[in-house]
Amino acid sequence: MEHRCSVRKPIKFQVLLYKHGIPVQAGICRNLGLGGMFVESAGYEWRKNERLEIELLGADRRSAMRLPGVVVHHSAQGAGVMFDVISNEQRRALRVLLARLVKSEEAVEADSAERAPRAVA
Repeated sequence: MEHRCSVRKPIKFQVLLYKHGIPVQAGICRNLGLGGMFVESAGYEWRKNERLEIELLGADRRSAMRLPGVVVHHSAQGAGVMFDVISNEQRRALRVLLARLVKSEEAVEADSAERAPRAVA
């Protein structure tokens, strides 16, 4: 049963995961919303309720922002993370980043659709 407080969008980008301020693993965001994200990661055993920080990396591989989170579920593919207490400023920045990423993904999908071979009747 789904208990999310926000809608997640299927968006793919790199993240860096931290424990106690130390980077422990790189991962790939598979979906993102104002309340959390799913991070595809291999080789690290995340535990439910484990606290971490997620650094969202922009296209230039620079840090867009770093948010506190809690693992709400995990599998062999990765972990579902709910953002912990974030400031209004962080929420606004996340909203802007999410809008930019969604727009970018839509542009890529539209470009791919235009380039796809079409059947001729």
